[in-house]
Amino acid sequence: MPRFADYDLKALGSLRQRLAREMEGSTNLQEAAQRFTSGLFEEFDESAVLVRVFASTSFAALPRPEREFVIRLATARGAAREVNERTEVICLLGTRGNRDRWNDRSRSQDHLAIPLLSVSFVKTIPMVSRLMTDLGTGIEWIEKQTSLIVVKSMGRMAQLLYVEDAATAETRDGFKIVTAQDFVATHRIKTVLGLAGSYPNRTFIAIAIFTRENMSQKQAEKFMPLVNTLKTASMKMVMRNRIFTEHGD
Repeated sequence: MPRFADYDLKALGSLRQRLAREMEGSTNLQEAAQRFTSGLFEEFDESAVLVRVFASTSFAALPRPEREFVIRLATARGAAREVNERTEVICLLGTRGNRDRWNDRSRSQDHLAIPLLSVSFVKTIPMVSRLMTDLGTGIEWIEKQTSLIVVKSMGRMAQLLYVEDAATAETRDGFKIVTAQDFVATHRIKTVLGLAGSYPNRTFIAIAIFTRENMSQKQAEKFMPLVNTLKTASMKMVMRNRIFTEHGD
């Protein structure tokens, strides 16, 4: 089976075409994201441990289960009063991995819907936060670069967060980029990629790829066009606010 570290541009072009075909017929971003994560994981199933897609929306647009998740999460951290209808929320829309529970977004205990509240609150999710920061959402607590973390930008078209070693990479103030270090150790996670972009209506999208491979930054950069594959396939849905299979109340 293919490995990320060995993939060339020709193979990537073919993969993008296959993923685009698999997303045809999707009626909302959640459906497209799940098809995308499944296709990407199946291509690299020997080295990929987990592939996920996140997107931003407002609290007001969330379906009931996601709203309830946000309130529970904020309440547990003493921030329930900060949540309102305009609160921006990062939602897990697609997930595929080598554990059954990772193949159903509704079973996520920590990442189903993450409200972007205070700086201290967002620090608990540094990988997503870093991608948000570099897309200019105003979360400015993370330094732009350390020796173990690299962010590369193609304007607002695509962003790359490259984490060479998930076990050691930290922000300058000591937060692990991948906070679940038990997950890193158990599944022997090495390189992690975060690929992100935004739509014309400012909806943010991010692809997180956790691998068992040691991958160079140069090789990681080749996968940045995957963001545009997902964006192109889902553009009309997002611009029409068709985010979830189940719509908010």
